[in-house]
Amino acid sequence: MLFGRGGEQERKRRLAERLASTDAEVRAAAAQEIARARDQEWAVRELARALDREPSPESFGAIVGPFAEALCRDRVARQRVERMFAAHIDDPAALVREWTALLAEYGAGTPVTSVGDDLADDVRGCLGRLQEWGWRPHEMGRMRPGTFPYTAAFNAAVELLHMAVLRAAPLDPAASERARSEARYAFERALPHPPESQERGEILLKLAQRPEGPSWADRALASVRVDEALSWCRSTEPDRAVLGAEALESMLLFNDEVRRPAARATLDFLAARQPRSLATVLRCYTMLQNSRPLDDPPVDLFLDSLGHPSPRVRVAAASGLDAFGAGSPREGRAVTALVDALNRDPSLDVVRAAASSLALIVCTDEANTAAASAALAAKADARDPGVRAASVEGALFREEPGGFARLAAELRRPDVEPVFLGVADFICGQADSYIPDDVRAELINLVELLDYGGWADLPLEDDLYPTPEDRAELLEQVLDTLRAGNG
Repeated sequence: MLFGRGGEQERKRRLAERLASTDAEVRAAAAQEIARARDQEWAVRELARALDREPSPESFGAIVGPFAEALCRDRVARQRVERMFAAHIDDPAALVREWTALLAEYGAGTPVTSVGDDLADDVRGCLGRLQEWGWRPHEMGRMRPGTFPYTAAFNAAVELLHMAVLRAAPLDPAASERARSEARYAFERALPHPPESQERGEILLKLAQRPEGPSWADRALASVRVDEALSWCRSTEPDRAVLGAEALESMLLFNDEVRRPAARATLDFLAARQPRSLATVLRCYTMLQNSRPLDDPPVDLFLDSLGHPSPRVRVAAASGLDAFGAGSPREGRAVTALVDALNRDPSLDVVRAAASSLALIVCTDEANTAAASAALAAKADARDPGVRAASVEGALFREEPGGFARLAAELRRPDVEPVFLGVADFICGQADSYIPDDVRAELINLVELLDYGGWADLPLEDDLYPTPEDRAELLEQVLDTLRAGNG
């Protein structure tokens, strides 16, 4: 008996050593074994401590999965987590505090007594994504533990919540000041270049891009950079405020979940006081809305901006109205305004933007859907390929008869415009799309013929795919999408 207890203690010691290994595969294997240990309290405690030691988000899933499994095996802990999520679904700050208090009982980290806006907003977004996937916290207590639906729901909730907690850790003061200085230096270098110029854009994009390889510090680093952009947005010097808005747009492109409340407040400020930044502001609003619907979205601002004298502003407004108009009380006005822009705006760029929004707007009122479809159907023979492509895309997106025949007809052209290949890639790559096998085979054959016929090397002028290499990559991407099948 004593020998048995000693052997078990030795086994635990070795598993704990492996869980602290520098080799991610060794840690993952140890975590799996620990999760199934007879001593449930020990298993949860070891894995809870390992969560905060895990050095990278890439390997985190291999630890948090076994941790969730161990929690599930402990009935008291499992039910506590169930109640925690159900009670605080609308109060992310309270959820974080109770969650970290639970982990602290197992010796992992310390309880969070103050939850900042960023962490609360991140958790709110995580909970929203879970609910979009069909997760319902109040249903977990009525599901049978051990079943696949329960395990998937429990594991996803635990993983997303704790990832948000780990991402919220601030940079140390030296790293924070270094990041702020780098942002200021980049902004000062960008300032002499004209607004929205390629030179300025390259500087801002390089700063906004995430470092190589995911890190727990990515969110904190992005937050510092966004904070600096927001401070420039509120500058009393118009040129610096314009640059701040452009910097914010670049940063939202890669980090649209960072500083959302502060970004929204700053965009409202700019929309009211910096007319030179309006197009940029509208694009920023759209990125935030596409990431996660905004509270009190500025639909009227977008509708009013469709009448702005600047085509750039009208393009930004038209491009965002599918996101802001759909499902809102102003949905009918949004569709009417887009149809009017499609038919009457003197700028081809605005017409194309309106056509694209009409193609993808998801209306709640069937009459609005019918109006959008009819307007695009009238453009089926438009001379401009961008407008014609939006007409095809809208028909396919809404599963209207003849859509695939129209797409195939465009792909039969030896000088087919890249935008139609983009339509094929987007529509056929949708998770819920079903393409009949004969249609898919025909599309594959047509794209292969373009590839074999040297389409990529034709002297085409296209902003998105300007070089033969870009077009060859597009062909490969579309073929990969089509060959993936119906899943």
